Amino acid sequence: MLCTLDELASHGLSDLSVERIADAAEVNKTTIYRRWPTREALVAGALEYVMLDLDDRLVDTGSLRGDLLVLAEAVAEFMSQPSGRALARAALAEPSASAIAALAAEQLSRGAAVPVGHLIQRARARGEWKTKAPPEAALSMLVGAILHRTMLEHQPTKGPWLDGVVDLIVGGVGTPARR
Repeated sequence: MLCTLDELASHGLSDLSVERIADAAEVNKTTIYRRWPTREALVAGALEYVMLDLDDRLVDTGSLRGDLLVLAEAVAEFMSQPSGRALARAALAEPSASAIAALAAEQLSRGAAVPVGHLIQRARARGEWKTKAPPEAALSMLVGAILHRTMLEHQPTKGPWLDGVVDLIVGGVGTPARR
């Protein structure tokens, strides 16, 4: 999948070449087509690869804020790279966006989103997550803020800005401090 991400970063979705990806991966084109029959499926596979890589980065820091900050930093780091921005552009591109989104949703529902679910479960067990706060909305806000800052504002996502986004989300989903 690294070859696909590199290809997206170098050529974009419209000029993505399975032949160049196969050459870079040192495999036959047919090997790629057997697993990913379309360009959209290949891009969705790259997205799944990125989500699984995120799994390795998510650690239990002992607090909701710390866990969300680790997640946010990993997403921000990926989006600061040409391959991250290229994957985001590919996932949002028409007319392939709906096909990529459907394939990615199917792949993510099979387990790539489990580590983030564990983050929420830990926060709930520690009493840090309001029962009615929807995890999907909070995570969409976190990732959406990073995408907006990176793709539309072309601004860095590190330091105080990222801390502030995480603090806003924790303030919205967290339980009130006990006095």
